[in-house]
Amino acid sequence: MEDVLIYGLLRGGIFAAAAFGFSLVLGVIGIVNFAHGVLVVFGGLCTQWLVTRFGLPYLVALSIAVILTGLVAVVVQRFFISRTFRLEPMMVLVQTFGIAAVIMELTALAWGTQERLLRISMPLPAGFFLGETFVPSFDLLIFLVSLLSAGVLFALLKHTEFGRAIRAASDNAESAQLHGIDLERTYEKTMFVAGLWSGFAGGLFVTLAPLAPYMHFTWTVDSFLVIIIGGLGSMVGALLGGLLFGVLSFGAAFYAPTIAPAVTFGVLLLFLIFRPQGLLGTNLAKRK
Repeated sequence: MEDVLIYGLLRGGIFAAAAFGFSLVLGVIGIVNFAHGVLVVFGGLCTQWLVTRFGLPYLVALSIAVILTGLVAVVVQRFFISRTFRLEPMMVLVQTFGIAAVIMELTALAWGTQERLLRISMPLPAGFFLGETFVPSFDLLIFLVSLLSAGVLFALLKHTEFGRAIRAASDNAESAQLHGIDLERTYEKTMFVAGLWSGFAGGLFVTLAPLAPYMHFTWTVDSFLVIIIGGLGSMVGALLGGLLFGVLSFGAAFYAPTIAPAVTFGVLLLFLIFRPQGLLGTNLAKRK
């Protein structure tokens, strides 16, 4: 049980980082972005390609991939989602699903359909024992970096003009517009930040486990499940939800590998029945 808890928490940090963007877009723009997972995969594969193809240092490649993922997200928002959302908001669900399929095919053409893994060497000890469980140093480092990214995002949302704008847009879009907030620009910035954190999560994950274009839908579903646990409208909830989902999914795969998805979804159905707003969901999220 101890190893399930430790390894689940270590992986949960990346789940949380991936879910931040999904939660932002759903909470601010009000759409379920089915193209979210493909941004995670794009960020990871782009990072791996930049390192292996051009020999760039990992941190440089990760930075470039993160920015490119953010720009892809902005393009999707400006030229596709915003136009459809004005006409028929519900059609955005179908549209983002189609966008995800297109981007997946493009990434498959560019980088192939095979799974890719990036091994990087760092001057770290192999790991240490916590009780009877061996904790790899690199996995712990990735977990700490994920938590640090959460802190950066919280500060961005709490102490910047952009953060105030998206909080206003999330609470009441019409009122925010009457107070001079440019909703279209705010939505594009929201999608850019969501893309940054999605690409960042993918760039971290590809150093721990393989990524391939076909995995994008799994990342979308996992991010959605994380915010079901944590609660829409709360970044702290997304962080907590990611950690709990990591433990839940790892535990299900460890103790019941043949029915792991059924166990995971069964627990999440209980969340929807008994606490539909999630652990830290706001009242606004509950009404939505």
